[in-house]
This record gives sequence, structure tokens and C-alpha cells, in this order.
Amino acid sequence: MINKDNVIEIINTNKDYLQQVQVYVDKTQEIGIAFRYTPVEAIKNYLARDANLIMFPSDDLEYGGLVTYKNGRYFIHINTNQPKTYENFIWAHEFYHYFFEADKIKASNVRTFADGSSPNENERIANLFASELLINSVILKAVFAEVRQTYAGDKLENQVIRLIQTFKLPYKCLVIKLAQDELITLNEAVEIIDYDYRKHLPSDFDKSLLTPSRSVLFDSVSELLDDPIVRENLRASDYQSINTTYYSHMNHLGGLREKEKE
Repeated sequence: MINKDNVIEIINTNKDYLQQVQVYVDKTQEIGIAFRYTPVEAIKNYLARDANLIMFPSDDLEYGGLVTYKNGRYFIHINTNQPKTYENFIWAHEFYHYFFEADKIKASNVRTFADGSSPNENERIANLFASELLINSVILKAVFAEVRQTYAGDKLENQVIRLIQTFKLPYKCLVIKLAQDELITLNEAVEIIDYDYRKHLPSDFDKSLLTPSRSVLFDSVSELLDDPIVRENLRASDYQSINTTYYSHMNHLGGLREKEKE
């Protein structure tokens, strides 16, 4: 959980990894132009084509997603019960694991369970990759300058809220990126990181960005449900919910097919 007590340490650590992560961002953008201009949609399309996707709303709001491997296929679960801003971030986070750590995941050397706990080195790099891929520094600088000029009378934290609609990413992610790019100071980041921004949204703010999509997509989920890593990382209630909903869905489809035959 990012807060005023650890945000400076996170920002400083990010700077240590930044050069390494920029190489990963460059390689990702070389896949195709969409990864530069519409990266979240590009990632969704890429993963839908090359891996097995499970989109399912989990009640554990600290859990974002995971990547695992079983029977020759990679499986990626995205928790669609998160705000759309956070879900966007998790798509990029899990893409990093899938694209750059595939061999380690296949060998079960890396666990990619993304939640709100204090991240290890792999998770820190995945978080930084997501931020760098989804937030272009040149655009951020220009948009932030325009916001500060247009809303000069607003507090800094309210100016940051304005950026959420442009980048469609979490508030704290934007605060960290602003400080990392030295557009705000470290002290300012500490002062505003815990701001309860949801209670201070502008009247013209698109609140749908802060609601979950609750999308459901099952792609070879029956194989994934047998994976012991998934059993270990998903909460028991989430595992049971996915299992029950999947088989209920399949039984419903089976009933529809029987009716079609009649």
C-alpha cells in the first residue's frame, strides 16, 4: 500500500530501475504503433491472441491479477472488480510479466500475484514498467503545465485529479510519476499522496473511470482452475466463485444448445 511513509522510498527505487525499464518499454513499443498510442487496447488484443485470458471480478480489492503457466499455455487473470483506472494499470503490469518473464513463469521461478502489499523487486519493476508505458513523460509535462495554468487557483492535489481523466490511471500512480519526473517535489508527493481525492472530484469529472467494469471472460478456465499456483494465490472465495460461475455458465450454454437442437 503506497502512502506518505513509503512514497519517497518507492520514487527513489524507481529511479534506480528506470534505465532498465525504459529498455523494456522501447521493446514493447517496437511490437506495433498501437503500443505507443493506445497501449491498454494493444495489450488486451495481444494477450487475447497469444494467451488464455480470464476476466473476473474478485471481492479482494487489493488483488489486481496474476500470470501463470499450465499445459503449454499461459493464463492471465485480471480482477475486473477494481476501478477502471486500476484495471488499466494492471493490464500493463501483467503484460510485463507475460512478455518479459515468460520463461521464469513457465519454470515456476516467478510468482506474479499483483496485490496491494509491499512489492518485491519483480513487482516493483512491473509497476514501473506499467507507469512508463502508459504515461508518456512529454505528454504528462505538457498536460500538467496546462492544468496548472487553467486551474491555477486549485490545490495541487486537485490539479492531479484533473490528470486522471487524461491518462485514465490511478491517482497515486500519477503522483509518483510527477515526482519521479521532477514536475513536483518529493515533499509535495508526501503531502498529497494520501489525499482522499474521491471526495473532491470536479463537477465535470467522468466518475465512470472510478467504477469497475466487472467484465467476465472465460478462456480455457477449466485448465487454470486445476493449477495449484492459482489455488494458492487466489482467495478461496474467489476460486470458488470463478469455479461455480464458470460451470454454471457452461451448463447454461449447454441448455441453450439442446433447445436449438429441438
